Amino acid sequence: MDILAYWQGIPAEQPIIRFYAICILFGACVALLLSSYRAHKKGFDWSFFLTIFFVAFPCGIIGARIWYVIATWSEEFAGRPFYHVFEIWNGGLAIQGGAIAGVLAGVLVVFFRRKGTPILQCTDFAVPTIIVAQAIGRWGNFFNQEVFGHAVSLEAWSFLPGFITNNMTNGSLPMVGTGNSGVIIPEGAIASPLFLVEGVINIAFYFLMTHGLETIEGKHYKHGDSTFAYFVSYGIIRFILEPLRNPHFIMGGKSDPHSQWMAIAFIVIGLVCIFFNHLLRHLDSRHVFDNIPYLNAALRYVKKRAGVGEEPLVTKDETESSLDMDKIRELTHRDDEDKEK
Repeated sequence: MDILAYWQGIPAEQPIIRFYAICILFGACVALLLSSYRAHKKGFDWSFFLTIFFVAFPCGIIGARIWYVIATWSEEFAGRPFYHVFEIWNGGLAIQGGAIAGVLAGVLVVFFRRKGTPILQCTDFAVPTIIVAQAIGRWGNFFNQEVFGHAVSLEAWSFLPGFITNNMTNGSLPMVGTGNSGVIIPEGAIASPLFLVEGVINIAFYFLMTHGLETIEGKHYKHGDSTFAYFVSYGIIRFILEPLRNPHFIMGGKSDPHSQWMAIAFIVIGLVCIFFNHLLRHLDSRHVFDNIPYLNAALRYVKKRAGVGEEPLVTKDETESSLDMDKIRELTHRDDEDKEK
């Protein structure tokens, strides 16, 4: 059996550095690089997302843990010492909570610290890259021997390298990630590597969100559509793959699959947000809100702070230059003067 089969970190016996954490961190760094690259192509500075990353990433980890603890409280944490809630090195992060918390944290940083910056354009740069980070982070499940599928014939996956197939079976012993009462994969079979399947599908959806969606919508495409499409995409992926998981790794178990309902919620929320993204822009272009003083004032404030409806900070002819930070400072200074008045 390959030496990687039971390694969860370094050193192998009592890991101090866990591959689970390395995979998550590496995925986050790749997402940061992709976000920065996409923003730079539109004229933003390479360092634009750095501050946002240092806030959004830890918030995403906290949100992922909170979501997981709430969703699996009765199965994993009820009746146990409370400190187990904080043992994230043993696994237990729900991507749904991480995505929501990370995105919200990033939006707040842009809103309050990047005044005048078009928020939805920025989220379009960053949010779709989360799905790439998830594809890389799933390799952490591989090293932890968790979140895999049912036992299947080894011949069905014989094209995979041995260090993968060897890690998806262990004969008469429970898989590492399932504990003492876990699943035993019989000789001659492997657990289907759903982590790898999900990763490939994630990459496909990433290109669909970043290249295909704008082509499909054409002139009807609006900033924010790619952001909200992430929630639809990930909901679809989880809805399809969740039933294929081994029941030991389905939130709530097979009889009450919380994650299936979460997936449906993600799809619905994403579609509703895309709908309102277009509807509100259409109504605003027709000045429908002008006759509703309080709503109009609120919208004007948000648009001013977010750079929506203002002269664009970066035009199509300026894609090779950096984001005009002087203009952001000017908008910020003007906003502060208005407050003083």
